[in-house]
Amino acid sequence: MRIKFIIILNLLTLLSVQSQKKSITIADFANWNRIESRHISHNGQFVAYEIKKQKGDGMLIVYNAISKINDTISHAYAPQFSVNSDFIAYKIRVPEDSLRKLKLAKTKKEDMPKERLGILNLKNREKSTFPTMKGFQMPADKGNYIAFLLQNTAIKNDTASADSTTIKKAKKSPKPGSKKEIYDLIILNPVQNIKYTFTGVDTFAIANKGEKIVYSTTLNDSSKIKALVAFDFKKVKSDTIVKDSIVFRNITLDDVGMQLAYLASNDTAKAKVYSLYYTNLSQLKIKNISNLSSAAWPREWSVSENGNVFFSEDGLKLFFGTASKPVAEPKDSLLDEDKPKLDLWSHTDMLIQPRQLKELARKKKQSYLSMYRIKENECFQLADSAFETIILTNKNNGEIALGMDKKPYLRSSTWSSLDLADYNVIDLKNGKKITTIKGQDNLSLSATGKYTIWYNSKDNVYYSMDNKTLKTNAITKGLNVSFVDEQHDTPNQPSTYGIAGWTENDEFVLIYDRFDIWKIDPSGKISAINLTNGRKNQKRFRYESTDNEITYIPLKKDILLTVFNEKTNAEGYCSMQIANPTTLKTLIEGDFMLSGTIKSKNSNQIIWSAQTVKDFPEIKYSDLSFATNETISATNPHQKDFIWSTVEMVEWKSFAGDTLRGLLYKPDNFDPTKKYPMMVYFYERSSETSNRYNYPQPSRSIISIPFYNSNEYLVFVPDIVYKTGYPGQSAYNSIVSGVQQLLNTRQYINEKSIGLQGQSWGGYQIAYLITQTNMFAAAMAGAPVSNMTSAYGGIRWGTGMSRMFQYEETQSRIGGTLWEKPLLFLENSPVFMAPKVETPLLIMANDNDGAVPWYQGIEYFMALYRLGKPVWLINYNGMDHNIEAKYWANRIDLSTRMFGFFNYYLKGQPAPEWIIKGIPAIEKSKNLAY
Repeated sequence: MRIKFIIILNLLTLLSVQSQKKSITIADFANWNRIESRHISHNGQFVAYEIKKQKGDGMLIVYNAISKINDTISHAYAPQFSVNSDFIAYKIRVPEDSLRKLKLAKTKKEDMPKERLGILNLKNREKSTFPTMKGFQMPADKGNYIAFLLQNTAIKNDTASADSTTIKKAKKSPKPGSKKEIYDLIILNPVQNIKYTFTGVDTFAIANKGEKIVYSTTLNDSSKIKALVAFDFKKVKSDTIVKDSIVFRNITLDDVGMQLAYLASNDTAKAKVYSLYYTNLSQLKIKNISNLSSAAWPREWSVSENGNVFFSEDGLKLFFGTASKPVAEPKDSLLDEDKPKLDLWSHTDMLIQPRQLKELARKKKQSYLSMYRIKENECFQLADSAFETIILTNKNNGEIALGMDKKPYLRSSTWSSLDLADYNVIDLKNGKKITTIKGQDNLSLSATGKYTIWYNSKDNVYYSMDNKTLKTNAITKGLNVSFVDEQHDTPNQPSTYGIAGWTENDEFVLIYDRFDIWKIDPSGKISAINLTNGRKNQKRFRYESTDNEITYIPLKKDILLTVFNEKTNAEGYCSMQIANPTTLKTLIEGDFMLSGTIKSKNSNQIIWSAQTVKDFPEIKYSDLSFATNETISATNPHQKDFIWSTVEMVEWKSFAGDTLRGLLYKPDNFDPTKKYPMMVYFYERSSETSNRYNYPQPSRSIISIPFYNSNEYLVFVPDIVYKTGYPGQSAYNSIVSGVQQLLNTRQYINEKSIGLQGQSWGGYQIAYLITQTNMFAAAMAGAPVSNMTSAYGGIRWGTGMSRMFQYEETQSRIGGTLWEKPLLFLENSPVFMAPKVETPLLIMANDNDGAVPWYQGIEYFMALYRLGKPVWLINYNGMDHNIEAKYWANRIDLSTRMFGFFNYYLKGQPAPEWIIKGIPAIEKSKNLAY
């Protein structure tokens, strides 16, 4: 009897707690936090992360894993730990309210407050703040300091001085009223309280694994004399490398800080010609590489200021860009009205004009990779106008590179989904081509460049080529498994599952199939081995890198793998030694989704996240054994006060006979005796995301699942499979069959209160569905294609690409051209079936949509408008395909209108004014008509 009483009491308590929970409102979105910028210190003791409100100011949290103490820093972001893990630097934003007030006051841009630099001493928890900061840099591996530029607001005629804490250069004060900003270079170790200051610095570079800083400074404003100075932080010693009336660009140190390269020009013309200089800082003998290397490139070329200058990690090679010598634009003597403005589209173009225009800015600054071999004192031109792209390996240490030429396939790329190229295999010892491999779209080099590898779709086999002997091996031939997408359902070449990586010295390559990792000998001598054997239990294994310092996967050390169970969606971590697959061991596994894995550099400590539909992806802290772990963040504690989501996996047979899965989301106070309205949202396949945490957030284009659940809606997300040529009918077969199955088996769904919502491809499918069935009480389609015949020949203005490939080979899945299969284009176009539509439809079609032309929404609206159907179209002026995240007011507006729309049609609530009367243009921006 007592046990029954306790059970009843517990149930009553649970019901009481549930009844006290409240529904999420649109106003609550702003206070839902996210975690960004996750970092762990090199020693693994400290974790830093930013908690950021969706609307409003955020904060930086620094957690000490030993003391269990948090330091909270308001408005801070972009943290970086020092090499010795004894301090952390970060940027500090101007508070949002302050910025808003200044904007309302029409404050000039130059008078707006700037971001500051903050530093937290992890030894004593003391904070330092520096105003008006212009970026900061810290070495990655050696040299425990921070370097940054600080605006000097009160420069005086100081005499040069040097002591253990400060070094200053004499500098004249700027002229009264001068707008030029003068910056000091500050080099600081805040733990040891060592600080060096250099005045009038323009730019600087640091060594990633050393204690050298090189900076340029203006010595004299009147004569514009500049100097390039190297400062050794450890030795407290400065060396002036060069001093002249000169312009410096692209100052670069090698990793250990022993070699320096930079561009310089004393050309007074606007279009300056630069030379590349190199010096070893132990000798300070400057070498003009341009004079040495000019024979390697065409006569009218020079070093390009737009090319990156960088060393290989081992310091043996220096890479830089070359291009045609810059030519000053002739003086314009015409008025704008005297000049024609046009784009000429021509059948002779290899790339259509919109793509050329999208690439115009890049083309104007294009440079071609060159290489200087330092010990050999030789230069080689690697890229040219044919093979424009060069792919390096092994942190640029490799002696083999790939040159890529896409020009033979540019024309066909207008309508083909294949990204084909010809590849030159290049020997970097002499800059010569070893061989050419033509017409591939997935060719790559091994970790150190010993092999070239590619997948041949014609025979479904991976090939490797020994770059020394040029012998080619079919390394996956005979393996009774597919290495390409087994669920592929578009009329094009399926993509591969990819390559996990290479073992040390390129001994083996690790290749994925759907479930497993295969260890394969690129020489073809040793039989392939399935390392994980996950297919039997439908478990998918993938390699998780924990060391960014190495470019290979170790053979005889434990590596970290993720595992995903396709049956249950459970995930976990495993460990294994590649040399001994029997060591495969599950470390942690559960009904959650994993993400955010970051290992500390010098310890086994690791941070990661596990999320479920109800559990936010908080930061977890453990070692690589995962034997114990602690949750160190608490991001949205207020969630407990709100009605939230639960999720259920459902299965059914589609009208086409396919076995499908979908997700049914319910509120956590679900009452099976009630009748609920149901939203149906979809794209393609989503059932693997059952453990994803969905944020309550204002819409950029789609509904927020927890928001609708919290307001007594069910949400159904069905998977869709497609038959080539019939995307609309495929959507109908999958979605409507799933909804019908739910109606047949779940009495708590109100069959007269079912709504549809989707964006882009989902929007198209909604536009089609409502021509085939009247089972839905209302629908909202974002950026729908309504007429495939007019959309086919259009342009994706965001990229400048033709839309043809999309219909022939990818998502739209017609499988042919408009003139080959005109009836399929018509049959799959909702606008031609507009008279059948009875479902009230809300459309979002934005006038700056770079993916789906907004006139597609207009075509459908005008058809339904003329037919007298209930239809509305929202155009958020200037917005893209999805409303950009920063446009909060537009997102809140869309969320409000969608919610009011569905509440009216699915719940019978009063209609918002805009549904009944619209919004006359004369009331634009004055009356929101909610």
